[in-house]
Amino acid sequence: MKHGRMLKQQGQAMVLSLILMSFALMVVIFSFNASQLNLNSTRLQNTADNTAYSIATIAARDFNFKAYTNRASVANQVAIAQMVGLSSWFNMTDRFAQNACTALCWVPYLGSVVSAINSAVGAVNNVAQPILEAMIYAEDIILRTLAVSQDIVHYGGLTATMTASEDIVRANDPDARLDLLQNPQMMQDIRDLWFNFQKKHSRNNQNSNRFRRSNSNSSQFQDFIGVTLNSRDSFSKSRTYKLGFPWSFSAFPLRWKTHKAGGSELISNGNNEAETWTSMDTISFHLSKFRCSWSGCRWRGYRETPLGWGATRSDNRANIQRVGNSSTWGSSRRKNSWASWLAASNQETRGSYNGVRPFYGLSDQANAKNQTENITVVVSKSQQNLRTSSSVAVGEVNTDPAANEELLGDRMTALAAAQVYYSRPYDLMQTTSAWSRRDSHHEYGNLYNPFWQTRLSETTNTERSIVLALTKVM
Repeated sequence: MKHGRMLKQQGQAMVLSLILMSFALMVVIFSFNASQLNLNSTRLQNTADNTAYSIATIAARDFNFKAYTNRASVANQVAIAQMVGLSSWFNMTDRFAQNACTALCWVPYLGSVVSAINSAVGAVNNVAQPILEAMIYAEDIILRTLAVSQDIVHYGGLTATMTASEDIVRANDPDARLDLLQNPQMMQDIRDLWFNFQKKHSRNNQNSNRFRRSNSNSSQFQDFIGVTLNSRDSFSKSRTYKLGFPWSFSAFPLRWKTHKAGGSELISNGNNEAETWTSMDTISFHLSKFRCSWSGCRWRGYRETPLGWGATRSDNRANIQRVGNSSTWGSSRRKNSWASWLAASNQETRGSYNGVRPFYGLSDQANAKNQTENITVVVSKSQQNLRTSSSVAVGEVNTDPAANEELLGDRMTALAAAQVYYSRPYDLMQTTSAWSRRDSHHEYGNLYNPFWQTRLSETTNTERSIVLALTKVM
């Protein structure tokens, strides 16, 4: 009986072992495939993120460079206003010294002092005028250089987005590729960044767009001129004041005052003509008498005696005699009308200024925005490069135990998006107020302050749907 039972327990376990080994092999293959897919998916997504972020970074640097150069252009425009202002101020001082010598040089002792002062002032003016003229020439060259540099960076950045994006993909994953047929959104987004979100504004296109912009406050070119005028220092904006005692005094029945007036103004010469920086400086003595007549007793007007005058322009396009009003040049025509007429009649030209240069600014469609639209990037990798079990040849057929390894379009695809956004550095604003606005107002995106930054963003349903449709048909 015992021997019989032993005979019944005899046999081979090979079939069962093969079945168990097959299941174990399946588990290993499934685990290998899953790990390879996850690894490649993560790597491909990182590649897409890096590429989108890099394109946005190039755009942010382009925006910030233009903001820096726009600010530099404003500063150099103000510098020309200062040079022109100094020229007219020196001319006024020289004329004042000459008039003082004419009136007082015959007086013993005092005349020799006045004559010496007149000679010194004239010598200083003769040296200063050529220097100021050379500086105006130099400033105009700098303005031209800044305008050209914006064009170079603009088109250089546009070209760099394509070459750099392909290099970034290869550097992150040599097996991945940036297929342009899969990236019509990226091409459109890049075009919008460089040609729609920002525009090159010039004196000519402000007139051609007059009717289209009839509902807007003003053109970008006029806004730039406004920023320039508001950026003038106190010397350039207005150097008008009343001199104190003894130049201004009241002693019945006489009273007198002495007004110094002047300023620098950017004069428009018409639709297609470049602007001109002009400056005027005058000083006049005004005398009033208390007199009685049939209409009563009162102080009767002020009689003006011009003491000094000077006027300078940066080119010969504007005639100071024919432009301006009572408020320009520090209200010189209102304060010292006779001296202002003399200054305009003796205007001088210093340098060769070519007006406000074309510059890049945000377009109308970017008005009141702090961020761009998404910059989407699609990166793909062929299924053959995933190194899963399907790419391992076994006999005449491939081992393909994982149905979910079959990828749409026979490739793995990753979609990423990034944005360029405008924001002041709030982390620095917490430690110092130097980075915050003095008026505490909200500041929208612009190309005057270099506060453009980059961030990854969420893709939209529309963007994902477009990528899915393109992947199916390609």
